[in-house]
Amino acid sequence: MRKLETFNPATGERLAELNITTSKEIQAMVGRAKKAQKTWAKRSIRDRADLIIKAYKEIKNRSKQMAEIIHKEMGKIHEEAANEVESSIKRIPRIADDVVDALKSEETNDGVTRTISYWDPLGVCASITPWNFPMGMPQTLIIPSLIAGNTVLFKPSEEVPLVGIEYAQILNKTLPEDVLQVVIGTGDQGRELVESDIQLITFTGSQSTGKHILEQAAKEFKRVILELGGKDPLIILDDADLENAAEFAANNSFRNTGQVCVSTEKIFVMEGQKNEFIQKFIKHAAIVQVGSMINHSQKEHVLRQIEDAVSKGAKILFGNPKDTNGNKINPVILMDVTPDMNIMVDETFGPVACIITVKNEDEAINLSNLGHYALGGVVFSSNLEHARNVARRLEAGMVGINRRVGGASGSPWVGAKRSGYGYHGSVSGYRQFTQLRIVSESA
Repeated sequence: MRKLETFNPATGERLAELNITTSKEIQAMVGRAKKAQKTWAKRSIRDRADLIIKAYKEIKNRSKQMAEIIHKEMGKIHEEAANEVESSIKRIPRIADDVVDALKSEETNDGVTRTISYWDPLGVCASITPWNFPMGMPQTLIIPSLIAGNTVLFKPSEEVPLVGIEYAQILNKTLPEDVLQVVIGTGDQGRELVESDIQLITFTGSQSTGKHILEQAAKEFKRVILELGGKDPLIILDDADLENAAEFAANNSFRNTGQVCVSTEKIFVMEGQKNEFIQKFIKHAAIVQVGSMINHSQKEHVLRQIEDAVSKGAKILFGNPKDTNGNKINPVILMDVTPDMNIMVDETFGPVACIITVKNEDEAINLSNLGHYALGGVVFSSNLEHARNVARRLEAGMVGINRRVGGASGSPWVGAKRSGYGYHGSVSGYRQFTQLRIVSESA
């Protein structure tokens, strides 16, 4: 039987050797999921939501153990691992209630016809999740699907299978048998899932894999929800509070070692502010703690981008890419980055921030909109109306003003261009995990 090894990326220590789920096993799991779904769907949506909330109480009891597994398997620093677990636990009652509210039947009546809209379960769903938030991302995709009445085949990233197994085991102490099952493996097992007899695929990861999933799903008109990375800009307008902008830039560029789909990777600053901003940015960058890159391959990708940029004229203002330990890269700030450099348009997913000096906001917006990525962006300004106007000109799916992207409770998480296909969160986002059914009668 083929094996999957998992390692601590910071130390190289082998953590476990796991059996890879075979094709035959996946098909058997699909069959069990279909059978379990019929019973699961008969429960009320409130009952399903309450079971999820109950399961998360057990996660709360094991929060320290969960954070330690995330730290060891993903390389996230202890504080960030604990924060991921804690924030996931805190959010779940609200998410559960929001899903219940979103999927309530609705009645319309025009005096001639009375119509009821139902949001019914789709059936069996596959959730293929990334490694950078190994608890937070599965939660985002799995929980709405389960509450909607679907059963889920969960494939965690091959980089963090232990986190995925632990997460599912805790939930399964409360959930009925076969409602949530775990598939262990690499891209091969992901493809098996996509091609199996399921009704929905949710995926967060690379554009190339997302394209393959979309192509395969189209053959049988399967539903898909895809989040496919970003290359997020930060535009600092000439009336911005530079201290706040610099602090934000340091935190958002380097948190989780830059391995965040909405990390700030490109910073556009006006010529007259450049020197002051750089001084403040370096001050804040110097105190940011980072963990390990997920693996050697990702580390080398980041180093190649830096090397390419420097060879084409970029300057290293802060950090030393050669000063590495294992898979760790300390924060790096580049200056004089131009569109002909790979790092300007392709996702870095590492602790590197690029500063680009611009003459005006039009230039900043045009450069921000280069490339295929359009997940998020941020605008800093003391004039909210001005900032909103700039935000509306960015092609990103989500824009933050003087803060991170991500909306109020009930807002969707959505990308534009090739950064997203479908979305999740919000009333309409939760309904993507369902089949809309319209029943009409005479009024």
